[in-house]
Amino acid sequence: MAFLEVVQRPLTWLLAAPRVVGPAQPLPPGPVLIVGNHVTAYDGPLIQYALAGPLRRRIAVAMAGDMLDDYRHWRNPDWPPGHKGVYLFGPPAYWLLTALFNVFPLPRQRDFQLSFAHAGKAMDRGYSVMVFPEGTRSEGQLARFRPGIGLLAKQCGVPVVPTAIRGLGEMRAGRRRWFRSGHLEVGIGEAIRFSPEESEAAITARLHDEVVRLLGGPAS
Repeated sequence: MAFLEVVQRPLTWLLAAPRVVGPAQPLPPGPVLIVGNHVTAYDGPLIQYALAGPLRRRIAVAMAGDMLDDYRHWRNPDWPPGHKGVYLFGPPAYWLLTALFNVFPLPRQRDFQLSFAHAGKAMDRGYSVMVFPEGTRSEGQLARFRPGIGLLAKQCGVPVVPTAIRGLGEMRAGRRRWFRSGHLEVGIGEAIRFSPEESEAAITARLHDEVVRLLGGPAS
């Protein structure tokens, strides 16, 4: 919490100064499930910047499991397949990410029940959970959400808060500067409560449509 408030949040304001567009109604103080589009490695801090203090201070962030595993075992996740070598910054990066940003691994394809169990335990302790359901960084348009997000939302039974980072993808694609550009915006949607009868596919589709709407596009 000290790192978040003393270092991360002031740096986000200093470097990016994103405009925050919040929901009409105040969000629950937590725990909630937060979903959003994934553009860069800075998405988590940008979304936390836009949230109210009681919510942003208690968040566990899901991160690609293979990337965390690479760091932990002295590998660089950006290396091409088959590359041999030792990435000296790997283990320090792993411990900094888990200690300062409270991340936990979420596999992209399968075997994610252990991660879901961890998310459930975090919520039992009053933490919200942030997930980027695309499973990879966006390249221009929002990719379809992986079906696991519907299962997670249904199993957790907590309100789901859709979010969207606007402007960062265009800056990245056009290689434009984003340092206090004035074009960066974080939109926070209304908290959604799903009934136990709703299917996982329907939940996934609804969340995708909500993030698309926050991005300013037409829902499917």
